Amino acid sequence: MAVWVPVARELRHNCIMEAGFQCAGCGEWNATNVDESAGRRQSYIEDCQVCCKPNILRVEYDTASQEVFIVAVLE
Repeated sequence: MAVWVPVARELRHNCIMEAGFQCAGCGEWNATNVDESAGRRQSYIEDCQVCCKPNILRVEYDTASQEVFIVAVLE
């Protein structure tokens, strides 16, 4: 199940933003970093820090609101 999670910008260092996602497997919250310079739409795989299942993260950056939206689905 995919869930859009808006994440406000918390920390910014050279286009790196701290964000988070909810694991599509176990539901636990995970911290991650998003590279704003990689574009408004990104997709990459990141393992859950709790259950170790690989999550495909689909990331969208809204430049107007400066928010990151992350959808996590199991690989």
